[in-house]
Amino acid sequence: MNLRKFILWTVTACLLAACSGKKAWLPPPAPELDVLQCRMATEGEFVGVRFRMIGVEKFDPDAMEAYLVDESTGEKFPVVRLQRIGRLAEFRVPGEKDVYSIMFRNRDGKLKIGTRVTVIVGTARKEHLLLQE
Repeated sequence: MNLRKFILWTVTACLLAACSGKKAWLPPPAPELDVLQCRMATEGEFVGVRFRMIGVEKFDPDAMEAYLVDESTGEKFPVVRLQRIGRLAEFRVPGEKDVYSIMFRNRDGKLKIGTRVTVIVGTARKEHLLLQE
């Protein structure tokens, strides 16, 4: 009889321990930005960036703020917006899986070829990108 009680208490203790153990909650990994290309477009009026978002199940451009920063001055450059179309940005590149393209306005031609920039999309950022021709 004592052996049965011992086994019953052991099983009960194991079940309680298994049910009450708190596992550490880990937040999902922060999304990463993999920039494939960062270059001037239309005679320096715009900067085009091709990228992949890693760690994001579905890229939602409306939910993520995007801008470009000139690392030497800290000035922010916004996404291009057209009156009839809206945001001319964050569109999927045809034929390439999970590759997106985004256009930033180069106000007054302040960005030049060879400038170091940071691209920020939501909480993801990619620093020290060399602006190419």
